[in-house]
Amino acid sequence: MQSPHLASHLVAGLTARAKWKERDFDEAFRLADEAAGLATIAGDDESWWNMRYLQAECLRDQGRIEEYLSLAMELNDHTLTASSPELGAKAGTMVAVALQGLGRLPEAATMAADAAKLAAGDPDLVYVQILAQRALIAALAESRLLDDAWRECLALETLLTDDVDEDTAGKGYWVIGNVAFLADRVADGGLYHDLAAERLSPSKDVDLWARFNRASAEMRLQAKLSDAATLRCIERAELATDIVGGSERDHLEMSLVRAHWYFLSGDLQQAAGILEPLCARSSILATQTSAEAHFLFARTLLESDRRDDALATFEEAAMLFEQAALPERSAAVREYLRHTDEQRGGPHGG
Repeated sequence: MQSPHLASHLVAGLTARAKWKERDFDEAFRLADEAAGLATIAGDDESWWNMRYLQAECLRDQGRIEEYLSLAMELNDHTLTASSPELGAKAGTMVAVALQGLGRLPEAATMAADAAKLAAGDPDLVYVQILAQRALIAALAESRLLDDAWRECLALETLLTDDVDEDTAGKGYWVIGNVAFLADRVADGGLYHDLAAERLSPSKDVDLWARFNRASAEMRLQAKLSDAATLRCIERAELATDIVGGSERDHLEMSLVRAHWYFLSGDLQQAAGILEPLCARSSILATQTSAEAHFLFARTLLESDRRDDALATFEEAAMLFEQAALPERSAAVREYLRHTDEQRGGPHGG
């Protein structure tokens, strides 16, 4: 007797996912679209859903955040999603990640919290809950609600048991370390990032390794740690980003980290050389990242005695933080400027 063949839409789906793993996102998107069509004909709603989800992942990984949000919302509002806590949590998390990418942080936190609640308490959904919890922590941390973020980190840590695979545990420790660094718990930050580095493997996923090392370097630089360990993170991230290829957005984010390193090391010329073209291209970055780039460039210009250029750039940074709904970061820009003026004897030297 002949063994039953896999249905054609399942074969197409596996091919699409394989292309996604190879980072051929255009081809993965196209194949997932085909597979979704075949699944509809076969009456397999769940496979259709999974293929639309894969298409959304392709858009996310290409940095096409507006389109990603649109597709995530479509899935979130679908009748099939409403009938399943797992699909509800997965779609809600996607919407949260997209909203965070667009700087809509309060909405992102609310969506992620709801998604985490949908998955909570069901041991079969621990991976989905961890994903939602990470999205929640990222949105809270980026909103600088650090007490709330830390409380959610401790909740996340309880989910990172020995039953969870190394990759998932690594990503979990990574986000906890980020929050620790932001909350000035520098020793904790280093500890959790070390736990993450032990579990994430460049041989398994070089793109993830690149993003982890870049993020770890960013956090260490924000804590003003311009030491050898930080430089190691930067060099590992640059090498991995080059191997992967990376989108233009990836390369700009990477160069922002390198510029921050030069700034803290006192090499203002190198920092300005990177930041000037970067700020000119910064519209492709998330609004809050663009704001951070302008803030760093403004400080570099001020230290380089290019005061008029610096003032205009500080203004731009403050405006971008306001656009990203981060009024306290905007206030920090103005406070930095006021404090610098006082140190220099006032804006008019008096």
